[in-house]
Amino acid sequence: MPALVEAASRLVVGNGLDEGVNMGPVISASAKQRVLSYIEGGVKEGGALLLDGRSARVPPQGHFIGPTIVDQVRPEMAIARDEIFGPVMAVLRVASLDQAIDLINASPYGNAAVIYTQSGAAAREFAYRVECGDIGVNVGLPAPMAFFPFGGRKESFFGVLHGQSQDAVDFFTDRKIIIQRWW
Repeated sequence: MPALVEAASRLVVGNGLDEGVNMGPVISASAKQRVLSYIEGGVKEGGALLLDGRSARVPPQGHFIGPTIVDQVRPEMAIARDEIFGPVMAVLRVASLDQAIDLINASPYGNAAVIYTQSGAAAREFAYRVECGDIGVNVGLPAPMAFFPFGGRKESFFGVLHGQSQDAVDFFTDRKIIIQRWW
């Protein structure tokens, strides 16, 4: 956790068009307030705020929130249950891969899930059993290129088409996108 907090705290928040900026604003003032309410709620419900992005130094114009990490999150907390769409990492701890997969699959959402591992067996098990459209193995974001189709599932998807690439043709399939990096 200390290495994660340290790395996240080095991210530069600002105008996404500026050189050296890692993270831009959220889309609107109401989106910012929504994200801030999740951070505050997570702390009130017992989460441990390891990195607080609410006071990030940012440009005067825009709706900015810095990287935020909340540890000791439980599955029943709103910060764990809902899709936040902001720079907030909710850390839920489990004792096994099976518990992690069960926790992910219990969610009504299925946009993306990522595992960091050096075990090919764990990566395969995770990729095949997790009920999400975009699966990452040792990558932070499992859709690194714009031409990768959006693979959301469950309540993270709306409509009948994924609308990009081959998915526009294979519109009634239930596909997964798996992005992996091994070193």
